[in-house]
Amino acid sequence: MSKDTAALTGSAAETVGNRTAGTRPSRRLVTLLGYWSLAALAVTAARIWSPPSATALANLWWCAGALLFGAALLDFLTGRRVAGLEGSRRPPGNLALGVPNQVRLTLRNLGPRRLCLNVCDALPAQLHTDGLPRRALLEPQQEVTIDYPLVPHRRGRADFGCIEVLADSPWGLWQTKATLGRPESVKVYPNFLGISSLQALSTEQSLRFLGLHQRQRRGEGMDFRQLREYREGDSQRQVDWRASARLRKLVSREYQDERDQEIVYMLDCGRRMHAKDGELSHFDHALNALLLSAYVAIKQGDAVGLEAFAADNTSTGGRLPPVKGEGGINLLLNHVYDLHSGTANPDYISSAEQLLAAHPRRALVILITNLRDEDSDELLAAVRLLSRRHLVMVASLRETAVDELLRRPVRTFGEAVNTAAARDFLQRRVQLLQQLRARNVLVVDSEPRHLHMALVQTYWELKRCGRI
Repeated sequence: MSKDTAALTGSAAETVGNRTAGTRPSRRLVTLLGYWSLAALAVTAARIWSPPSATALANLWWCAGALLFGAALLDFLTGRRVAGLEGSRRPPGNLALGVPNQVRLTLRNLGPRRLCLNVCDALPAQLHTDGLPRRALLEPQQEVTIDYPLVPHRRGRADFGCIEVLADSPWGLWQTKATLGRPESVKVYPNFLGISSLQALSTEQSLRFLGLHQRQRRGEGMDFRQLREYREGDSQRQVDWRASARLRKLVSREYQDERDQEIVYMLDCGRRMHAKDGELSHFDHALNALLLSAYVAIKQGDAVGLEAFAADNTSTGGRLPPVKGEGGINLLLNHVYDLHSGTANPDYISSAEQLLAAHPRRALVILITNLRDEDSDELLAAVRLLSRRHLVMVASLRETAVDELLRRPVRTFGEAVNTAAARDFLQRRVQLLQQLRARNVLVVDSEPRHLHMALVQTYWELKRCGRI
């Protein structure tokens, strides 16, 4: 990401002394106590079967117990404090959903004795790791770093606790728990790595990187870009005769696609978006596609806004007026990183009325949802309302589970019923999409993992043909 995006969240790796949280017996001490207790059975058996030797065994057992308890007491007194141990954590500044990251723990031993540690980290619930706990051996005045991987599986604010360590006593009979560092928070964003890979590329290179092909455009853009020398093939309409007379050579005007247009995303946050496609939900796929296509639009000089509806809580990310410029994508990221799908049904008509009230200027409205045939009346009414002022595109996520069901062989009566129901569901859905197209509504019907490509391709075609 850019420097602006990298500054969205900061995480200072501050070294803080330890705070002792109690001492407990180690496995070694419990094992030794277990053996000593079993030896008591041998002494009891000797008293029954061999009384003359029982006294010697009993004395030996008592001596072993005294030595064990004495060693445990001495080890407890010398090992209950973990003096001079400091630690810090350095997580990534930004986390992307589903993308592996590395967290670095730094431990420093400023105390007088050697420390053998079991190291763990207090991770938030939405982060997963297989790299903890870890063992670390620290000599006096030594520093060690521990890197462990983690993968975020839910967006939003992730709150780390303190670093937790178990320090062995000098003889390993006790373990003292200590906490290091401070609690800190990072933000888990949608998967923005696709955006960072496009930042250094031109628009044409970005499209090729995404696997999209440009179609031959009709005519040229209407916005003046610059004057340049006349080239063979330029039309007479492009020739700037005043500049040509002044410079005494032919000069042509160069035009570009219209800029300063508005693209407003209507994002369905209802219960249907909970459906999963692979590791991500439909809602997370929709957010990733929204961000990538919004970045392409911002790079083209257009403004991008957001209207989220049907969410349980949209206080932070429900509405964003159209923004443009390099900082626009960062603002959009910060606006939606903790936006989640809710349990309500989408109300298309009410959402359309709110959008019309908030956005009077003509814009490309992209409605991202998961269509059902029962939505036909309400959706068509909402689209008819929006089309009075805006160019409307409906982007629907197709459930791959239904397609996979149709590809399975039918062997039983139950499988035949499921297949027939799936075919009926898809047929009704196709009819709804045809009704939208008949009303001159742009329709994108895509699998969730390909939605970003479909949105960018359609946006670029609209741009090239001058419809926006």
